[in-house]
Amino acid sequence: MMTKIAIVAPSGTIGEEYLVGGVDALKSMGFSVDLMPHVGKEGCGVFSAPDKERAEDLYRALTEPGIDIVLCTRGGYGAVRTLQELPQNIFKKIDDRLIVGFSDITAIHSMSALAGRVSVHGPMLKHIGEHPSSNEDIQTLLKILKGEEISIELPSNPLSRPGKAEGTLVGGNLSILYSLRGTPADILAEPEGKILLIEDLCEYNYHIDRMMQNLKYSGILGKISGLIVGQFIDIKEGKTPFGMDVYEVIAKAMEGTNCPILFGCPTGHDDDINLPIRIGGKCKIEGQRITY
Repeated sequence: MMTKIAIVAPSGTIGEEYLVGGVDALKSMGFSVDLMPHVGKEGCGVFSAPDKERAEDLYRALTEPGIDIVLCTRGGYGAVRTLQELPQNIFKKIDDRLIVGFSDITAIHSMSALAGRVSVHGPMLKHIGEHPSSNEDIQTLLKILKGEEISIELPSNPLSRPGKAEGTLVGGNLSILYSLRGTPADILAEPEGKILLIEDLCEYNYHIDRMMQNLKYSGILGKISGLIVGQFIDIKEGKTPFGMDVYEVIAKAMEGTNCPILFGCPTGHDDDINLPIRIGGKCKIEGQRITY
């Protein structure tokens, strides 16, 4: 039976050209594609549709029989508003269909992981439509969708602290994780036994430090089993230089902890490569290698 993908837009709006290109690319790979009713709606500002309509689409994609994968169109902003319009405990009541997305979709991954579900931090419809299916990240995504185990060796970095760790992989976009602190979607409220993945885009160095200091001061960084640092793209300096680059900011916040830290995971907002990672699933760190 052909694998069926439901397309949802729980956050930002997407241009018609990306929508058409992404759907055509998925069909060329052999997928059946079901576009949810409010995807591509116009005139809603930064949102793809009003909150209730985005939630209706996501609910339908999560519950309608026959759907195997729920693929988000893009990030932007709006997922935290979409979540609040969904029925309570919806993620505990559905089957094991995979939700795929990243960036603002981190909010949905976090709620899903809290319900004990596995989802995929990875390329969305916009990226799939812009790149050939031979791209490493798209090929890796196809392997994950088939249930294959992924193992990658990360490049060495003087700030990395290789070691051994096992745990449930959680995380995604650092700004979104920070914004979820204290909410029902706060995946870091109980950090024990978790390996944390972080990445971000277009933030100031001191903003990254503020978020890392929150995780440090609240005790989270001292309780996680490991830290995987993905791409930090277009990080900016303020008028007064902060004095550390983004990797140094993160390494400084991790001082005094004992868990492995690996820098340079090719996951995040890089236009060329965004390696898909299972969120909510088991992950192992061995030296510079991560297996999930």
